Amino acid sequence: MFQMTNDEDKKSTRNRYIPEIIEGDMDSIRPEVKLFYSSQGSKISDKSHNQETTDLHKCISRLHRYTPDHEKPNLCVLVTGALGGRFDHEAANINVLYLFSEMRIILLSDDCLIRLLPKTHRHELYIESSVEGPHCGLFPVGAPSTSTTTTGLKWNLSESKMRFGSMISTSNIVQSEKVTVQSDADLLWTISLRNLA
Repeated sequence: MFQMTNDEDKKSTRNRYIPEIIEGDMDSIRPEVKLFYSSQGSKISDKSHNQETTDLHKCISRLHRYTPDHEKPNLCVLVTGALGGRFDHEAANINVLYLFSEMRIILLSDDCLIRLLPKTHRHELYIESSVEGPHCGLFPVGAPSTSTTTTGLKWNLSESKMRFGSMISTSNIVQSEKVTVQSDADLLWTISLRNLA
C-alpha cells in the first residue's frame, strides 16, 4: 500500500488501510504482520487446510459468496501484486478471472493491468489516458476466437481470427478514449500503466 499511495510515512499508511479480513493459507504472512493486523481488529481466516486453491481464489470466492448476485456485475475487484512474479502464480491468477467471469476482476502490476472480457457481450472500455496506455493487447486463452472486432485501436481487428500458435493482438496502441471489443471467445485485455512516480 505504501508504494501505491506515495505516502511519506509508512506507519500512517499501514494504520490507514486496515483490512476487515485476511484470508489464505497463511504460508507467506510474517508473524509480526499477522499480529499487527489481528490487534487492529482484522479477522484472520486461516484456510491452510485447503491446498487445492490459491490465496487469491480463496479471497475472490469469499467475495463471490457474500456479494448478492444482482451486485456482482457492478463489483470491481482490483488485485495488486498479481503479476510480475512466478509465472505459475500469474497463470493461477489469470485462471481466477475465468473461474469468476461474472465478476470484474482486474489484475495489476507495476506496469500493466489484465482483465477478462467474456464473450457474452460487447465490451466498451473507457481508457483513463492519464494512467493507462498507450500499449495494449487482446488474446484468447482456452479457446480460439474465430471473430473479434475492435474500435479505438491503431490496428483495429475486423472479424479477425486469433489463437495461440497463430495471430494474437499484441503491441497495439489505444487511440481513443473508448475501445470496443466484440468476440466469439473470452479474451484477455491488457493495457500498459503509466509510471506516475
